[in-house]
Order: sequence, then structure tokens, then C-alpha cells
Amino acid sequence: MDLKSSINSSFLFAYSLVILNIIIGCSEDTSVKKDKPRESNIPLNYTLFFSDEFNGNGQIDSSKWSFDLGSPLIGGTVWGNNENQHYTSESDNVFLSGGYLNIQAVYGKPTGSSNGVFASSARITSNNSNFYQSIGNNPYGFYEIRAKIPCVKGAWPAIWLLGKDGTWPDRGELDIMEWYGRYSDQYTSTSVVHTKSFSGDVSQSPYGQYGSQKIDSLCSDFQRFQVNWKENEIIFSVNDVETFTYTKRSHFTINEWPFDQPAYLIMNIAVGGNLGGTVNINDIPEMRMMIDYVRVYKAPLD
Repeated sequence: MDLKSSINSSFLFAYSLVILNIIIGCSEDTSVKKDKPRESNIPLNYTLFFSDEFNGNGQIDSSKWSFDLGSPLIGGTVWGNNENQHYTSESDNVFLSGGYLNIQAVYGKPTGSSNGVFASSARITSNNSNFYQSIGNNPYGFYEIRAKIPCVKGAWPAIWLLGKDGTWPDRGELDIMEWYGRYSDQYTSTSVVHTKSFSGDVSQSPYGQYGSQKIDSLCSDFQRFQVNWKENEIIFSVNDVETFTYTKRSHFTINEWPFDQPAYLIMNIAVGGNLGGTVNINDIPEMRMMIDYVRVYKAPLD
């Protein structure tokens, strides 16, 4: 074969590979996520009891998830925090795409929303019998949510657990991840414990009810937000690095430790308000939280 023929053959072979890759790429299943998260440090002997990998496109699994809806006034303000969003179950605000759950804030005042509202968003929960049965009707276990959060001034994304029964704050609340548009920088994830004794601003609690962690890629990549809930301690972590531990003390009553009943998961984006802060309406399209998976691991049940 002469040099010219050799060059032409090599070019045709390379060109064919390019075309083949384009064809394969165009036929890829867009419902399956592309990235591969690292393995987590699951506690020894724990096994998976509940999960949603969010593969697929369209609507979320209604057997696992439901919605908190509207913009109710609590204590005279929207959701009790002067928020500016109305929660919906509309596909503009919550949907599966590319193998991820997407929660998206959208500019506009929905019909029936309260005064001061100028955006819609979504707040999904696992408050249903299927979830409680899956976790054995007790709260103890290792919870992990892999998500990419929107670090946008005016946004307040959160991933948290709320006690099944009772009123707030008596029922207990565990904030696995919060990012405050009013206060947070681009690297800080915060976790908080709320109880009847100390709630809201817990900085005065003598029991150490909050902690923050600096993460270089917090706003640019997916993170694994974790809580290891045990009978006598609750350990908050990100990417297997501990943020802080809330420990049950010998004198605690239900006022300090309401954490022996099941709790349900909540994932939402609030807009504006006390912790979201001032909103530039041009930034609202950037207020999207993407969730890769939710997993709950537990020790073998007796």
C-alpha cells in the first residue's frame, strides 16, 4: 500500500469511529445518570432498607413521595419565615430528568398564593406508610442524600428530617443540610438540631445543636449529605467527614431528645424570607436542587 492510500485508510477508519460515537451518544438512555459517585463509609453490618435512585424521566414515584403544598401563613408569615414561594406539585417545579430529581423555583405568583409570594417551588416529603414500613417504624439508621445545591443569594435549599407525630418544635427536627442565601458563603453547609427546649436560633443551647463544614466544591458538584441516627447520638456528616454530633445526656427528657420516633425526609427550596434573604428575580432560574439518590441503611431489625 502506498503512503497516500495508507493515510486515506487511516482517515476513513478514524472518521468512522467518530460517526459511531456520535450515533451511540445520540441513542444513550438519558434517564440514567452519567457520573459515578464514590462509595460511602456505611456502618458495619448495615444494609439498604429504603432507596430512590431517581432513574427515569417525568414524575416522581408517588408510592414513596408526597408534597407539602401552598403558602400557608404560620405565625402571620408564609411558612413562618416570611418566605416568598408557593409550593406546588407541578412539573415546572419538580421532575425527573437525566436520572436526577430536580426541584426548581420559578418566578411568578401562582393562583391562590399568599400576599408577598412571587415564586413557585416544591417541597417533597416521605411522610407515608410505605416509608415508615421500609425503615421498620423506627428512626435509627444511616441516611444519605447525594445532591447538588443551588448557592444563589435569595435561595434557601434544605434537606431535613421531621418527627412523624406532634407539633413543631416538640416533635424534633434534624436539618441534614441547609444553605442560607442571606448568610452562607459558597463553601459552607450547615446542620442543625431543633427541640422543644431549643429551636430556631439554637446558638444559646449548651448542648451543641448545630455545626458547619467548609467544602470547596459545595456549590459546583454533588455532595453526600449524611446523618447516622443512633439511640444515643446523631452524627451529621458530609462526604464521610463529620460536621458535629448531638449526644443524648443522662438528664435529657423528651424536651431535649424527641428522637425515638420515626421521622420523614423533606427536600425543598424556599425563596427569600428570613434565611433566604433578598431575591433578585433574575436569579430565580438558577435556584435548582438536583438529587442523585436517597438511601437509608439500617442494622438488622430484631
